[in-house]
Amino acid sequence: MYLKAPTTLGLVLIAACSSAPLNMDVDSDEPLNQVPQRAQPKQPQASEVLLKGRIFRVRWGDGDTFSFKTLSGKRKNARLAGFNALESYGPVHRWGQWTPQELYGLAKKAGTVAAAQGWVCKQLPGGGGYGRLLVSCPELKKALLRQGLAHVFSIDGPGDAPSMSLQHGAQSQGQGMWAKGVPDGLVTSLHSRDERPENDTAYDRVVSTKTGHAPTLEHAKSYGTCDEVCHQGSCMVYVPYRERYGKKRPSCLR
Repeated sequence: MYLKAPTTLGLVLIAACSSAPLNMDVDSDEPLNQVPQRAQPKQPQASEVLLKGRIFRVRWGDGDTFSFKTLSGKRKNARLAGFNALESYGPVHRWGQWTPQELYGLAKKAGTVAAAQGWVCKQLPGGGGYGRLLVSCPELKKALLRQGLAHVFSIDGPGDAPSMSLQHGAQSQGQGMWAKGVPDGLVTSLHSRDERPENDTAYDRVVSTKTGHAPTLEHAKSYGTCDEVCHQGSCMVYVPYRERYGKKRPSCLR
């Protein structure tokens, strides 16, 4: 009596029964390729931001604002959190030995730096005023602070320590807006009392160059278009928001 040698088909069946299933990981007994990996979004390029998992082509203003079109084609504006660049709608800033035109050039340069590469950003709760989104772009913030093309801006108290360290470093090295000295405060916005006649007072906002805190300064003054207002060693020209763009621009912005 003898045993019949296994056929080719029998050998295949024996091998299949003695090994792990073909779709199983031998070490972990976990099925392979059950959950496909999600494609990683590409990195944003110049004049782009990565926001909410999508790449958007953006148009930069003065380094702390940008606009973009949503997927539905609607244009949105965004305000960046934690810092402020000089205004780029005209030569409205002045302090120390700077001329308004020189500081206007620095405001434009901040926008150029922002547009030169892409940034990873995140939408924050709340808004950025004037119907804008509030957005955080941490690496852009660092880049502009290092170059003295922006300053820390915090409404609720002193700015965070890492950002203030970058600003103080730029100030000590005379970078950007700090090249001709550091005033105690920078005027960032002006409001005339007659903007809202129902109110008894208005406010201006001035940010401390030492702490980054930007409190309001209440007043009861009415400003005229192109009036220069000074606080804590720096000055700003008052122009109502509705007159800053388009055909209504006053002579002081041209």
